[in-house]
Amino acid sequence: MDIQFRRDYDELDLRIQMGHLQINVWYIRFVPASQRVNRNHAHGGYELHFIPYGYGRLIAEGDHYTLKPNTFYLTGPMIYHEQTTSADNPLAECCITFDITVLKKRKQDNEYLRIEADLMIETLTSTRFWFGEDEYGSMELFQKIMNELDDRLIGYYHNIRSYVSQIIVNAVRSYRGQNKADYTLPRKTLNEKREHLLDALMNAETPDMSLEQMASELKVSKRHLHRLMKKQFQMTFKQKLSHEKLEIAKKLLTGTMLTIDEVARSAEYSSGSYFCKKFKEHTGMSPTQYRKS
Repeated sequence: MDIQFRRDYDELDLRIQMGHLQINVWYIRFVPASQRVNRNHAHGGYELHFIPYGYGRLIAEGDHYTLKPNTFYLTGPMIYHEQTTSADNPLAECCITFDITVLKKRKQDNEYLRIEADLMIETLTSTRFWFGEDEYGSMELFQKIMNELDDRLIGYYHNIRSYVSQIIVNAVRSYRGQNKADYTLPRKTLNEKREHLLDALMNAETPDMSLEQMASELKVSKRHLHRLMKKQFQMTFKQKLSHEKLEIAKKLLTGTMLTIDEVARSAEYSSGSYFCKKFKEHTGMSPTQYRKS
């Protein structure tokens, strides 16, 4: 990461909600290497400091620390700290300053977001100071933020919010160490699993399964299968089957030298003539015309 000139993003309106935790970003700064001294000061919020290159010294609450490439440290509310830089190899710095708002929990909020938000709130409110290394690659996320702010491509506001939230999660992970989460990821409902299995079955290479067989495979009634089909594909089982057979036939017509009758058999049509009739109904041309086109 190379910071060629100072960038202060103090006016960005960045509020990032993680469940009932809201992160209110005050500013993001990229400071190039220079002979500067950050006098003893404290913020009302949290400040994340990352050192991409260079060396210096930090004094926080009277304790002394060596700053070097890949250093990360967090200063919490009203933690006084002072930073000096090496004359021979001055340090550069990326930082994000923010405060947090704990919102009212809502019944409709995702349970897992609530759990993670509680852990984030607990960690941030109990952490006054942390010093260590950037173990989770946050420096790369700062580079991505800088690129997004420079390039301003569609979706860059969304990406910046995402990268900032990842940096803050990484900071919480750094403080908590290698403690594993005591919760598992949410699982799909039975109906959701059936929908995905239905999608896989209907997109199989050879659509030769009957309505009864598919209902049995999904462990549902034929009536329920009809409802799943309409929800997933906006068509009946028969219509979807015809569509899949037609797509297979198209692929065989353009990608092989099979005869029309052989294509019909491979796509599970009862006869070559029936295949030609159905093909023309759907495409407006005969299989031979389609192959030539």
